[in-house]
Amino acid sequence: MITEKEVKSGDFVVPGDFLATVEEFIPDEGVYEEGSNVYSSRTGIVLKDTDAKKISVHPKTDSPPILKKGDIIIGSIDRIRGQIANIEIAAIRGEERREPTFSGDAIVHISNISDDYVEEIEDELKPADIVRARVTDMGKNSAKLSIVDDSLGVLVAFCSECRSELNKEDSKLKCPNCGNTEKRKIANDYRQGIL
Repeated sequence: MITEKEVKSGDFVVPGDFLATVEEFIPDEGVYEEGSNVYSSRTGIVLKDTDAKKISVHPKTDSPPILKKGDIIIGSIDRIRGQIANIEIAAIRGEERREPTFSGDAIVHISNISDDYVEEIEDELKPADIVRARVTDMGKNSAKLSIVDDSLGVLVAFCSECRSELNKEDSKLKCPNCGNTEKRKIANDYRQGIL
């Protein structure tokens, strides 16, 4: 535990570490007051603002990424029902090292697949496909996604017959194992390993 005299801006503290007295500093972010003392409420770095007489602790690590409108996500098609594909989100672009906190339904409606008319959603997407999509709208427990842009869509697709990865041949996808040919709404960098 750090004593009052040792605490200065830049010190690393953990929850419960003594920071100052309320006579010296006003508690700010990441701290709490107990009795006449101020303690750290999280692991992080101490910041003492001597001019404003405030003390705070800023997290050492970033909090998990929160999904928002405009984000580009990577995920896999979980299931398809009617005109909707459910996607399990694996990562948010720019935050690939951290698992997103979103646990609601992320969906692509058939109207958000292509600028062209799509008759059957399963002509463009299939379960287990790895996709890149843009978040177009956020609800309390839902995210609406779009794959209309050329850079969005299927990144990796699997054969419906034998589950092998499909190779791109012209505008179609062909299975190198069984020869099956399929169609998808693919991203312009299909199977290039770019997230």
